Amino acid sequence: MKKKYWKCGVFILILVYILMGCTPKTTIEESNYEEIEVQSEESIIEPEIEVYASFYPLYDFAKKVGGELVDARVIVPDGADPHSFEPSAKLLTQLEAADVFIYNGLGMEPWIEGVLELLEGKNIIIIEASKDLDLIKFSKGDDHDHDHEEDDHDHDHDHGEYDPHIWLDPIHVMEISERIKESFVEIDPNNIGIYEENFIAFRRQLEQLDEDFREELKDLVRRKIFVSHSAFGYLAHRYDIEQISVAGVSPHEEPSPARLAELTKKAQQYNIKYIFFEVLANPRTAEVLANEINLETLMLYNIEGLTAEQRQAGEDYISLMYKNLENLRKALVE
Repeated sequence: MKKKYWKCGVFILILVYILMGCTPKTTIEESNYEEIEVQSEESIIEPEIEVYASFYPLYDFAKKVGGELVDARVIVPDGADPHSFEPSAKLLTQLEAADVFIYNGLGMEPWIEGVLELLEGKNIIIIEASKDLDLIKFSKGDDHDHDHEEDDHDHDHDHGEYDPHIWLDPIHVMEISERIKESFVEIDPNNIGIYEENFIAFRRQLEQLDEDFREELKDLVRRKIFVSHSAFGYLAHRYDIEQISVAGVSPHEEPSPARLAELTKKAQQYNIKYIFFEVLANPRTAEVLANEINLETLMLYNIEGLTAEQRQAGEDYISLMYKNLENLRKALVE
């Protein structure tokens, strides 16, 4: 926590010095001293919690809960892939000054082991967002995830047994945000009311988001979607949708000819008219299938990061999830 009380002290000393130079001593002692003291208490800068989040959604949750009382920073910058990003030595040095470090786990950050070793023994609260959540294993079923062929696993990172995209389930986000709130209260108990209020406001947004997803998607006959890679398992599971992945867990893979033939049959079988692609993924994965079997493309945001345009437009987790809902409705109704 950054405590900048010394700046306030210097300011007070200067103020007293000026007043002593232009006001009789009795006036200061009898009339203005209490006023000066009150002003100094009111001008003390509130505690500022230094928070580092591994990538965008965790950063957004920290900002929603902490508001102006936290200085939140994201390690993986806009436009970068969290799977392949490597933090610089300078960034790691800055991270050692953090009060709270939030990371996802489940292989989402391949660089995390070195960071955790660096932070071991430091006075930093470390939050593993995926800990104690109900996790989804990567399915071996044809209509769910990525395990359709051995060569589909030939990618440059390994997510392991469980799907790491936990933040695409608003119910999980509530649990993660509550743990973030608890860490802020532990560090800064004097502002517990603000953290509680911020958390409750964010939780209400998430509850409304969950309700809207359920309401908008409950009566759909078609419930299968094509996605460029297996990033939407938690979203699909929560709202009774099945994702059919084109290329597996890697957003950079392209489907093999055998996989294209298989997906062509599925598109006809399930009357699928759209394939979803992602902002930070290679669009060619979706384009190849769209061209091969005459599908239209739609965006589905995995919200691993923001583009510069999204940040400038004020987009956040909530707004992008509503765009996901809109596009899911379009794909499954038309």
